[in-house]
Amino acid sequence: MNIEEFKFLNKTILLEEKEKLGSSYKIKSYKIKLKLMVDNKIPQKKIFDVLNHLLFKDKSVSNKTKTSISKIIYSQNDRIIILITPNGNDIIRNRDKLIRNYGWFFFISKIDTEQKKHKKEKPKKKEEKKQEKTVSSEEFQYEDLRISLKQKENMRPLYHTKEYRHYLKIIKSENIQQAPIKDVLDNLFFKNDSIPAEEKKGIRKIIYYKEEKVIVFKSLIGDEMYENLENLVKKYGWYFYITGVPVGKSDISIAIDKIEKKFDLDYFSDIPLIDEESSSNHVRLTIYPIILKPNHNCHILGVGNMNIILDCGLSENDEENEIEGDFRYIEEYIQNLPQFILEEEKNRKEIEIEDSNEFTVEDIPKNPKIDAIFISHSHFDHVSGLKELIKILPDVPVLCSRITLDLYLLRDSNFLKQENHEDIEEEEYQNIIKNVIYVENGTKIDFKEKNCSLSFFHAGHMPGALMMLAKINKFKFLYTGDYTYIDITPFAGTRRFLEQISRPIDYLLIDGTAAKDDFGNISDQFHSLILFLEQKAEYGDNSLIGADPSSLAISFMLIFWRYFRKLQLRRGFEKRPNIYVDMMVRKNIQVINHRYEYIYGPISRLIREKANPFNSIKFRWFDNTNLNFLRKKNNIIISHPPDLSYGLIRNIINKIGRSPHNFVFLAGSIHDPPGSDLIEGAGEIEFSETWKMPFRAFLLNTFAPHIKINLHADKNQLREMIKNLVPKEVCFFHQSPKKLTEVVEYVKQLGVDKVSLPKKRKLLILN
Repeated sequence: MNIEEFKFLNKTILLEEKEKLGSSYKIKSYKIKLKLMVDNKIPQKKIFDVLNHLLFKDKSVSNKTKTSISKIIYSQNDRIIILITPNGNDIIRNRDKLIRNYGWFFFISKIDTEQKKHKKEKPKKKEEKKQEKTVSSEEFQYEDLRISLKQKENMRPLYHTKEYRHYLKIIKSENIQQAPIKDVLDNLFFKNDSIPAEEKKGIRKIIYYKEEKVIVFKSLIGDEMYENLENLVKKYGWYFYITGVPVGKSDISIAIDKIEKKFDLDYFSDIPLIDEESSSNHVRLTIYPIILKPNHNCHILGVGNMNIILDCGLSENDEENEIEGDFRYIEEYIQNLPQFILEEEKNRKEIEIEDSNEFTVEDIPKNPKIDAIFISHSHFDHVSGLKELIKILPDVPVLCSRITLDLYLLRDSNFLKQENHEDIEEEEYQNIIKNVIYVENGTKIDFKEKNCSLSFFHAGHMPGALMMLAKINKFKFLYTGDYTYIDITPFAGTRRFLEQISRPIDYLLIDGTAAKDDFGNISDQFHSLILFLEQKAEYGDNSLIGADPSSLAISFMLIFWRYFRKLQLRRGFEKRPNIYVDMMVRKNIQVINHRYEYIYGPISRLIREKANPFNSIKFRWFDNTNLNFLRKKNNIIISHPPDLSYGLIRNIINKIGRSPHNFVFLAGSIHDPPGSDLIEGAGEIEFSETWKMPFRAFLLNTFAPHIKINLHADKNQLREMIKNLVPKEVCFFHQSPKKLTEVVEYVKQLGVDKVSLPKKRKLLILN
């Protein structure tokens, strides 16, 4: 052991060298990074060179972190530097960059081992935290309803609200006697006429804490109970905490998990990318755009002998109109792949036509086929052809996240129409599930060839969305799918995950749907929308938001709930609106609730810590059989789709759209009438030849067209992606080349030398 001192600014940092470090420092990420350093031959710089550069020149580490370092321990043999500091999150975030720059693994510890030993010798006495526990459990009978009734001790902090403290003060100051719980419930349910029978029948569970004087009502509705809260407190001597019924687990997720999968992550490890008899180690990487429409999307990525379909937004045959579907193009690709490669290699080498007979290319696939399908996310324009594709290719693995599979089946299958929700009944969807290999953020699939792999990263945009990185030796290809760089509550964007991706990216295939748009600051957009909603709530008017049920609808729901809840708690806002969401949105929420550990963003933590905002009594669910709420005022209704073209939302707009006092905002992409007609100024909605209605509501889309809330990334988010990924070449998809000409010039100004637009059904060799 060798101890020295290192001077940094006005302080002295102890520097301790150890020959070997204990196993507690050799965590899983260290072993992965050590292998990376060895495989990539990253040189290990001298310790004093590292510290001088890190502390005096490296701007990726904050001065706050640098000045907080009290001691540094290092092992030359283990290639580990341990920084003793109470801070250091920025070092962990930039760990990959520091490894590349210095050839050392950086470990952050708040205290060194000697101090830990000292602390063990003199342990501080800690008060044992009291855990909530159930004292008794029974049932309370109201008419034909049997309500769960539990007594508990050690009330959860969740119920210690500002409102609770206010009413507890009233109980104590006015010396209000606490009535026995049975007397309270008997009187409330059978004698108290201030609470309507509808609300009493909506109560599903009651929990009470005798010592804290709190009764928790979990109910479907509690408007009048809350209006009469002060009277109830003074009458019974208990505070009533009124909350919603838990949203519950997802039936479709449970049914999917029952089905055994054919493949696992090791499936590709024995599949060679090049023929064993080949004299070359070169693995050819190609891209072939099948479909490039704004509402359909599909590419084929060639990796040596393998062919991976990137999303399958494919149209089927329309026999009635004699229109062929897109699946024939996949067949053409397989049949003509050797010729496509030959022609592209000739173009690259600029060989004359007359020399073509003498021209040969090594490693052309002999019997090409489709080897895998990657589904980036569950939106229709990326999955429309999956069911038909699995019929054609019944033994091909499907790579996607758990949430993507759940949401795809929820939208595409007839599961919701089944009488029994315990199993997936449709055989074609059972086959898709059997073929799935689950991938999530950070998943890596290694091929047989060394240094060839696929990795997957969170894409934002919607729950379950992923980007795919193909690393073939030193060449890196990234397919973003649809992405969102920024965070949109409650989901994280890509910005938090790009550090996981090694850069520079050689070829970036990126979503260009909104690349020419400037949406401005998303927080400002949401704030502007909320101000309109607040005004409508003040006057007791109704608001309708049309949005995609699996992404924006959920974001709106939580953002509106949080805003009006804070308004109520902080400013005593008495006109907090109820938020009504249709059953399809609810089913999507149940998937998120069930798979919360695969959600990236604050909602995952809230669900894990049992502070689930989806359980709020201010959230209400409705379907076609229950639209009585439309007769009431002061509601925010979130339904799908945004373009009003089908389903339940037509019944809602028929009611909301007739009043000039009501408010309508159509979010996301509006493709079809009548939504597109309204945005263009139509004063009437035509649902069918016999169903027309005048539209008089306040339509935000026409009043404030600059308010655009869209989960496709705009030019500002594109800029940040390019800044972070440092791509050598950028190519777009999901938008017509005509609309991307300005974007090409914009990206070149960002320092990208090569920017290309895709050519439909034209093979391109990337490496």
